[in-house]
Amino acid sequence: FESFVVCFFFLLYLIASLKVIGPSQPLLVRVGEDIQLTCCLSPEANAQSMEVRWVRAHRYPAVYVYMDGDHVSAEQMAEYRGRTVLVTDAISEGRLTLQIHNARTSDDGQYRCLFEKDGVYQENTLDVKIVGLGSSPRITMEGLADGEMRLMCSSEGWFPQPRVQWRDLEGRTVPSFSEVLAQGSDGLFRVEAFLQVTNSSAGNVTCSIGNPLFGEE
Repeated sequence: FESFVVCFFFLLYLIASLKVIGPSQPLLVRVGEDIQLTCCLSPEANAQSMEVRWVRAHRYPAVYVYMDGDHVSAEQMAEYRGRTVLVTDAISEGRLTLQIHNARTSDDGQYRCLFEKDGVYQENTLDVKIVGLGSSPRITMEGLADGEMRLMCSSEGWFPQPRVQWRDLEGRTVPSFSEVLAQGSDGLFRVEAFLQVTNSSAGNVTCSIGNPLFGEE
């Protein structure tokens, strides 16, 4: 009995000494692409008999649960059903990758990866940034009274909220008169930025719309 107790506590010590390691930088994933959530044990340890789960804010329901060598579908969040695949090629080394197909804006945010054995678990946090690069900007003009014109720059399909900038011929920023931002049911943003000019101030202007995460415009 004493030897059993010693072995039990030694096993708990080994589990407690393991660390779960994941990407140190946020994962940038474009809308429609696959998300790759990789977690591994350090030092290497066979995770085949462990419970491994990927979760969001709460442990239940989960994004994905691996237990007793199989996927526990009953614990999976509805929005991830049919969209996940677990890659277990390196499970004997303690490395698992959860693939989430067809990234959506709702997938943006933090995930936790938990390895559990005999009631002892270790975890790591992964940060996923979903990126939507929208359509090329379109500029339309509307004539107003007293020789004024209103320019509208519009684009759609952005996530997160895009940055809009008007510039003059010399590249200087010209502030928008107003902006209208709308978010569709898919979470993607449509933006309309207005610039009001007079004949005396009219000249070549450009409108650029950029994603703050990618630094692209």
